[in-house]
Amino acid sequence: MKSRLLDYARLMRLHRPIGIWLLLWPTLWALWFASGGVPRLKLLAIFTLGTVLMRSAGCVINDYADRGFDPHVERTRDRPIAAGRVSPREALVLFALLCLAALAVAWPLNAAALELALPAAALAASYPFAKRFHSLPQAHLGIAFSWGIPMAYAAVRGSVPWLPASLLMAANLCWVIAYDTYYAMSDREDDLKIGVKSSAILFGRHDRLVVGLLHLAALVLLALVGVLARRGLLYDLGLLVAAAFAVREQVMTRRREPAACFRAFLDNNAFGAAVLAGLAWDYLLAALAAGGAVAAGLGGVATLTSGSCAIPLADGNDVADRGYCVERDIAYTPEGWPQKLRLDVFMPADGNTAPVVLLIHGGSWKAGHRRDMEPLATALARRGYVAVDVSYRFAPRFRFPAQLQDLQQAVRWVRGHAAALHADPQRLGAWGFSAGAHLAAMLALVGPQDPWGAADVHVQALVGGGTPTDLLLFNDSDEPQLLGATPQQDPALYRHASPVYLVTPHAPPTFLYHGSADAEVPLQQAVLLSDALRSAGVPVQLDVLRGGGHSAMPAAAVEAAEEFLDRTLKP
Repeated sequence: MKSRLLDYARLMRLHRPIGIWLLLWPTLWALWFASGGVPRLKLLAIFTLGTVLMRSAGCVINDYADRGFDPHVERTRDRPIAAGRVSPREALVLFALLCLAALAVAWPLNAAALELALPAAALAASYPFAKRFHSLPQAHLGIAFSWGIPMAYAAVRGSVPWLPASLLMAANLCWVIAYDTYYAMSDREDDLKIGVKSSAILFGRHDRLVVGLLHLAALVLLALVGVLARRGLLYDLGLLVAAAFAVREQVMTRRREPAACFRAFLDNNAFGAAVLAGLAWDYLLAALAAGGAVAAGLGGVATLTSGSCAIPLADGNDVADRGYCVERDIAYTPEGWPQKLRLDVFMPADGNTAPVVLLIHGGSWKAGHRRDMEPLATALARRGYVAVDVSYRFAPRFRFPAQLQDLQQAVRWVRGHAAALHADPQRLGAWGFSAGAHLAAMLALVGPQDPWGAADVHVQALVGGGTPTDLLLFNDSDEPQLLGATPQQDPALYRHASPVYLVTPHAPPTFLYHGSADAEVPLQQAVLLSDALRSAGVPVQLDVLRGGGHSAMPAAAVEAAEEFLDRTLKP
């Protein structure tokens, strides 16, 4: 039994993990780019294990396809099928089991990523037969080895941004053809004897020149992806190190000795590792630099130290007694955004990693100021939250969904500066009041399939006070200024901009508070959303403030909302 299992392991090539690494590196590049340098451990585990399983499946089906060739090649004649230790039928069963296991591992991924899983399996299964039909089977392998890239983007963002993903796939395709040509160069004489096609045979005496050009093209494309992602010096340094390995391989193969060509193939593991190392360190340096910038005061006043902070206060009180640090007037929108917007950050003074709450002020979508929410921000910071008071563009100058897009960008900013803020962006809540509550609800409920959805923005808890939820029924005079049309003129637009119509079972737990005597936003609006969430099976709590008007936010309501956040966002 033990020898049989060893034969299966050898058939899956587990004793030679180079293929696992070469398949894994571009997938990890994509995960780092897609997640802004902070890939989730769950996704890392899924894609790593999935890579091991699919590479193993690919090796099994490759040896099944080559069972008539491998006995005639010196390097492959001892493989389990070629040597008769594993039957072709056993190989097919093992291939099927590995594919099913890979599907089970990928099952927790979102629908966008799962839709790409079947083409990945088809590419892996068909590659071994490509060498019988065309002279560049390495290109087929390159596409198969690149398919983890769009899957990674889809898993992180819910959709694939095809410009960076396509560039990254093209870079990997060039790299795969380059290193697999070295592999084919080591087998060229045997392949010529048995009639197998390969890039080494196709390129002939120009093989090393073509490989060098392919490595160069891969590096240029990787640099372009870095430009799109605004990567810095350490990423460029990683590419330079990878280029050095490519040059070393050219020297290594100058005599085209089979053993040297195979060593050059193996050396590409270092090429892929260098790119990832540069990328990961570059993101880490950016996070540390952002932390230093926050500490120095990006137009603000806070200074972070280990476990404490100092804020110049008018009354001269020690900030440690206040329990929080403040950083004000931080620009969070990138260059080219239609309007430069700012936010204020309130951080617990203890320096521990904390959940995040995005605070969104009211004002009929056309007025108000983020500092209207400052009393709530200080209370949350004292309670152990990173509270982010955010500004957004006003109507009628900016029509919806501009305001929602601003908030989505604020979430991205928090995620990109999480290390500096000691914030956990995977535990993020949105708390809004009135028009701000409508925007908070849209931020939390809009999905990738909805208009204006942002697949890379996720909210784990929602708190809303005086929340407009159904704009078709709300019939407020400010709505046409926000949407640019009346409900009669464009009812579909009003539905798309109404949280109550966006509820799905995937909505986050929600806490609503609403005055029973609210004359501006009727209580019915909160009831509609509460009922929709409850019908979808989403945990929801509606606190009706008896006799309260639109501006009611009594201490009891605040305390109840904070307790809800504690239950939802704190471990």
